[in-house]
Amino acid sequence: MTHPLILAALAAPKTHRVLTTFADGSTRQFDTRSAASADNFAIGERRKVGRDLINRETGATVRVVSVSVSPIASGAA
Repeated sequence: MTHPLILAALAAPKTHRVLTTFADGSTRQFDTRSAASADNFAIGERRKVGRDLINRETGATVRVVSVSVSPIASGAA
């Protein structure tokens, strides 16, 4: 049985997105439940800017160009 606090945390909506852009034009996104957690994740991603990494899906070498944090539109207008 899962604890009620964990269930409540999992049910919370995702509010912010960290978008990592690569030199080949591809992107990777990570959605979070708060601005603070998005900023925390982005710190680690920003350390990779300018570095060549291996894409886990294709095995190709890719270079990280930029990292941005933005709010996710709620869809209710």
